[in-house]
Amino acid sequence: MPKIDLAERTLPNGLRVIACPDPSVSVVTVHVMYKVGSYDEDPHRTGLAHLFEHLMFDNTSTGILKQYDIYCTKAGGTNNAYTTYDHTSYHITLPAHQLELGLWLEAERMRMFSIHQRDLDTQQSVVLEEIKQNVENQPYQRWMTAMDKACFDPVCHYSWNVYGEPEHVAAVSLDDAHAFFDRYYRPSNAVLVVAGDCQPEQVFALAERIFGSIEEKGSPIERNTYDPATRRKGVHVVEPDSVPTAAVFISIHGPGVTDPAVYDVDLAASLLGIGKSSSLHRHLVNNTRVASHAGAFVDRRTHGSLLTLYAYAIDPSVTADRLYQELVQAVTDTRITDQVMQKVVNRQRTTLAMELQRTGGVADSVAYHATFFEGPDVVNTLLEQYATRSKSNVDAILEIAKRTDEWVRVDVVPR
Repeated sequence: MPKIDLAERTLPNGLRVIACPDPSVSVVTVHVMYKVGSYDEDPHRTGLAHLFEHLMFDNTSTGILKQYDIYCTKAGGTNNAYTTYDHTSYHITLPAHQLELGLWLEAERMRMFSIHQRDLDTQQSVVLEEIKQNVENQPYQRWMTAMDKACFDPVCHYSWNVYGEPEHVAAVSLDDAHAFFDRYYRPSNAVLVVAGDCQPEQVFALAERIFGSIEEKGSPIERNTYDPATRRKGVHVVEPDSVPTAAVFISIHGPGVTDPAVYDVDLAASLLGIGKSSSLHRHLVNNTRVASHAGAFVDRRTHGSLLTLYAYAIDPSVTADRLYQELVQAVTDTRITDQVMQKVVNRQRTTLAMELQRTGGVADSVAYHATFFEGPDVVNTLLEQYATRSKSNVDAILEIAKRTDEWVRVDVVPR
């Protein structure tokens, strides 16, 4: 895979600007990542980071509602945003000649807080409905909130879900929102990436003209502290839900995103639960036939990731305890050979390479690594990182995963 070209400049107001030129495409993606997520919230005001993502689509100096969608759609583009535990991202993909429009739309979010009470009321209602649809009334989705609470002590800022508590979202005031904006939506807390058919000097000149007048706000941001002692292990939670069959979710604490061992966890997850040849699928779906599907994934977080295994019962006769026993057996029996190691490495590299074929994938990955690592050029080492992982390192992760005293278990069972 060709190396991603990178050029970087920091504006006087602290905004990092990174250009990733690719003349082989005819579009550009403008991506702004703010280093703020649910981890940065107050325990009594959870869900504010995600609510803010919604508010920012109304945060315009023109007063035009849904300005981003209107301008973007008329220009033939697409835009979206997402919030995680550790960051919030906004991205717009447009025809290359509309680069200036994309930069202006993103600068609108950052320049000033223009939200009125009407906008706040509207977006609170939207988010509360989203929580109902995606968590409370969506079968099997309550496990995520339950798992966050089970994996961390209440004092840890990872102990609540990104959506937050509905009553907290409903109670956010305009003053709360204004203070949140002033604290986190500032140039020095953001990374701007432009990927696609662009020239670095063009990007830097436009960024200076459009973003350069945005003033940096206040004193340095005081971050919430993380104590590894707040991690919980050996916890078992039962979550009744309106579901036809039981499901079991197991999470195991792992390293944070900047620890190279997180690549070993990715490979272990691939071996355990990605694809029909994975250990969990073969044992629970094919052999014992107790599950309709089973798998594994890594929930990456700055201070500590979670390796999560899951299985859904094939019919009501299969209990959560039976699923748990078979999960234990599947993990215990997992072995990694040289051939299997090469297979999971190839799979991981292929998935990553495909993601980096898109301007959106490039912009997101570059912004992420610029935000949380020493520099954006880390993105050009990712394929090599997976290629150089050793079988013994992945085996060490598997040995930890086989210790059931490390497991945090959430059962979702029929009411």
